[in-house]
Amino acid sequence: MTNSSAALRGFTPLLIGMAMTIADVPMMAIAMPGIGADLALGTRTLALVAGAYPLVVAMLLLPAGRAGDRFGRRRVFLIGGALFLAGALLVAVAPGPLPLAGARMLQGAGAAALAPQALAMIPRLFAPAAQSGAFARLAMTASFAAVCGPLLAGVLLAAAPCWLGWRAILLAEAALALAVMSLAARRLAPDRTGTGDTGRPAQIAAFAALILCLVAPLSLGPAFGWPLPVFLLLAAALPCAALFARLTARAGPAALIPQALLRVPGFRWSLVFLLLAVSAAPGVFVVLSLALQAGAGLGPLQTGLVTAGFPAGVMAGSWLAGRLPLRPLARVALGVALLCASFLLIQAVLPGLSPARLWPLRAGMLAAGAAMGLTVTSVMQLGMSGLPRALSGAGAGAIQTMQQVGMAASIALSLAVYGGALATRPELEAAAAMMWLQIGTTGAAALLALALLRGQVFPKREAEA
Repeated sequence: MTNSSAALRGFTPLLIGMAMTIADVPMMAIAMPGIGADLALGTRTLALVAGAYPLVVAMLLLPAGRAGDRFGRRRVFLIGGALFLAGALLVAVAPGPLPLAGARMLQGAGAAALAPQALAMIPRLFAPAAQSGAFARLAMTASFAAVCGPLLAGVLLAAAPCWLGWRAILLAEAALALAVMSLAARRLAPDRTGTGDTGRPAQIAAFAALILCLVAPLSLGPAFGWPLPVFLLLAAALPCAALFARLTARAGPAALIPQALLRVPGFRWSLVFLLLAVSAAPGVFVVLSLALQAGAGLGPLQTGLVTAGFPAGVMAGSWLAGRLPLRPLARVALGVALLCASFLLIQAVLPGLSPARLWPLRAGMLAAGAAMGLTVTSVMQLGMSGLPRALSGAGAGAIQTMQQVGMAASIALSLAVYGGALATRPELEAAAAMMWLQIGTTGAAALLALALLRGQVFPKREAEA
C-alpha cells in the first residue's frame, strides 16, 4: 500500500485491537477483588482464573501468526475480534469459577488471533521508508495500553453503578471489540492468502505443551508458594522443547517456526533482547504498585499518577526511534543502555522516597519510559525488517510469544526477589533490592548489543535494511 493516509487508516483498527488485548490483563487485575467478592472465590482460585487468559494467549500466538500467513491476516483478525467479544460477554455473565475460567480462555484465544496481525501487517501496509515510524506507533501503543489499563479500569469502576460493578470492564471491552471489528471490516482490504500449511497438529500440540510448562509455573508459582508440581512442570519443558525442535526440523517450510526464519540474524537476536530487556517493565510495575501503596502509603490512583511518566516517556522514545539516523541494532544498544541507567536511578531513589518527595521517582519513570520506547521500537524493527513477507506472521507470533514468556518470567522473578527481601527490609528497600534483577538483565542486554555492533555480526544487507 503506497498511500500513507490509506495505510494509517488500515493500521488504526489493528493498533486498537492489539492495545485492547494488552490492556485487558491489568484491567482485569483491578477487577479481580470484585469478582472474588461477587462469586465467593478464594485467592488461589482467583490466581487460576487470572492466569487462564495470558496462558492461552502465549500458547496460541505463534499458531495464530502462522494462520494469518495461510488464511489472510484480515480474516484471522476479524475471527479473533469475534472470539474476544464473545469471551468478554461470557465473562460478564459467568455464574462461577469454571464458566469464568472457560470464558477467559475463549477471550485469550481471540486475543492471540488479534495481536500478531498488527505487527505482521506493517510490511504490507507501509513502504520500507515508513516502516520505522509504524514500528514506533506499534511500540508506543502497546506500552501505553499496558500502563494505562489500571487507570481506565479504575475510572470504569468508579463510574459504574453498584449493581454492575466489575462487569462494566467486560462490557466496555466487548463494545470496543465490536468497534474494532467494524473498522477493520471497512478499512482493511482482503489480503492474499498463502498456500502453505500452518503447522501439523502434533507440532502445534508440542509447542502448546512447551509454553504451558514455561508460563503456567511462572504465573501460578508465587500464588501457590512454589510447590513441587510447579518445578516438575518446569522440568517437563525440556523434553517438550526437544520434541518441538525435532518436529520443526521434519516439517520444513510448514513449521510453526520455519528454519528460514531462524536463519535471519536480526530476528534471532531480537528474541534475546525481548527476553532480557523489553520484558523487564511488567515486573517493575507490579512490585512498585505494591511497594508504593504498602510502604509510602499511596492510594491506587495516586500510585498510577506517580508512574504515569512511563507512558509519556514511551511516546517520546518511540517518536525519537523513528527519527534517529542509526541502524536498528545501534538504536537497540542505545535504548537498552539508557534503560539500565534509568533503573539504576529508580533503585537509588526508592529507599528515601516519601509522599512529600515523589519527584525523583517521577523523573526515573519518565526516563525509563523514554528508554523503553526507543528500545522496543528498535527491537521490533530489528526482528521484522529483514523477514520475507511470507514469514512475517510467523515472525510476529514468535516475537510476541517471547514477550509473553518474558513478561511472565519478569513478574514471577520480581515478586520472588521482592518477597524474599521483605523478610529483612521495609517495602521500599525491598523494591530497591528487586531493581538489581532488572539492572542485571538490561545491563547484560546492553553489553550484548555493544558486542554485536563491535563484531559486525550482521551482513551488509541487514545493516542497510
